[in-house]
Amino acid sequence: MKKAVLSRLTITVSIVSVVLIAMFLISACEAPEQRIHESHFFSPGGPFTTNVNDDDPRRRIRCSIVFEVVDERAVEELEEITFVIRNSVLAVLGELTIPEITTKRNVDDIAFRLVERINFDIGAPYDLILWAYFTDFALE
Repeated sequence: MKKAVLSRLTITVSIVSVVLIAMFLISACEAPEQRIHESHFFSPGGPFTTNVNDDDPRRRIRCSIVFEVVDERAVEELEEITFVIRNSVLAVLGELTIPEITTKRNVDDIAFRLVERINFDIGAPYDLILWAYFTDFALE
């Protein structure tokens, strides 16, 4: 008699365990709610103009940039240190050579360099700037 009760109890516990595990797995596999990404942007002011790393000192690059940032708080923080960001941008642009500027593929590379340099220079505990978008880009 005790064996039969123990056997039924074991079967019941096993069934309940399987059901609970299945419910957990089903709930864990449900797709998360789709959320529209809320973008935040920061403009470091007017256009940038600087000499290019070239033998001809008259060659300049002129561009305007808008940065995508992590959140609204980042916009506020970056507005307070616009001078640091502008300095970083001028440093990166001043290192560019004519071939780096004139190759279309390199625009993304330049944007990547800007993002890395600025995030490093501002020294935040995490990256505030996600990407750089050129709204104007010309070699003069």
